[in-house]
Amino acid sequence: MPFIFEDSTKDAALLLKDVAAELQTEDLNKAGRIFRAVLQSVRDRMPVNDAIQFAAQLPVFWKGVYFDQYDLNKVPVKIRDANDWINYIRNKNAFAADNDFQQDEEITAAFRAVFQALQRTMTDGQLQKVKESLNEDIQELLAA
Repeated sequence: MPFIFEDSTKDAALLLKDVAAELQTEDLNKAGRIFRAVLQSVRDRMPVNDAIQFAAQLPVFWKGVYFDQYDLNKVPVKIRDANDWINYIRNKNAFAADNDFQQDEEITAAFRAVFQALQRTMTDGQLQKVKESLNEDIQELLAA
């Protein structure tokens, strides 16, 4: 099966546009920063094997973003509650967090938006594994 670079970039761009639409923004840079922050937060919360299986369904470009700075010795991170989760996502967005997230509710909405976009591209079973790796407190943020 040949690797077609154009198809890979197209798939990555479509997923980013879908995330941006869910975030209700036309700013693809902002959508990309938020998507990266949520993806890497989810990655860090999961056991290594689950994190790798999750990544297998991402477009090639997003796999690179997902695994960037991944430290197997520090996962899965312990998150006690929804507030810790919100702060973890904020920290993953590093220098842009003050611009992208003015309120905690914006982080919660971003978390839900990313999951909404991923639900259209991933199998339900894979996203269910991700949800199960999150505390019940955090899972409730997706239902709100």
